[in-house]
Amino acid sequence: MTQRSRRISLVSVGEWFFSRRSWTPIPLILILVFVGFRESRDSLTWLPGLGLLALGEALRLWGVAVIGKGSRTRGDGVGQLATAGPYGYVRNPLYLGNFCLMMGAVFLSELLWMIPVALVVFIVQYVPIVRWEESVLSERLGADYAVYCRHVPRWFPRWRPWRASGAAQPYQWRAAFWSERSTLGSIAFLLLVMLAKENFLR
Repeated sequence: MTQRSRRISLVSVGEWFFSRRSWTPIPLILILVFVGFRESRDSLTWLPGLGLLALGEALRLWGVAVIGKGSRTRGDGVGQLATAGPYGYVRNPLYLGNFCLMMGAVFLSELLWMIPVALVVFIVQYVPIVRWEESVLSERLGADYAVYCRHVPRWFPRWRPWRASGAAQPYQWRAAFWSERSTLGSIAFLLLVMLAKENFLR
């Protein structure tokens, strides 16, 4: 298989995962909830777990406040290139937020041996998704997106934000909280389930 063929295959896989990204973490969550192996004290897992959940959702809210309801799309529609807020530091802040949420759930479950498993699950799902998104954005936005990619890293944030030319867009905090209501509800439900696991399912 040529390098171009491998790239096309990865993009196709990413498109498939993108349309199903709300459901693919469910098997991992079920393992974290129902496997009862306990290997550490609560203070060593719940404190970092709660911190990671808070960080992950803060990243998501910040990112959604910039791009609005477009974060919930399942298609390949492209709006204005987002470079404000977290998008000046890293190209995929929502997915970094998802990574923090996933790791937070692992810590709350006290199944620390699941950390590498969760990392592999994240890579398998989100690396293809990002490659597909980049192919769509490159095609639709052209040179502007190429400039953005040269200045802002894909996964590891810059120390200082990159400032694109043009007027800054106002944050849409009300729309962000409304858009994130399902994620916030899922976090609350996860906490209740983990508390039940901790106190009643041992």
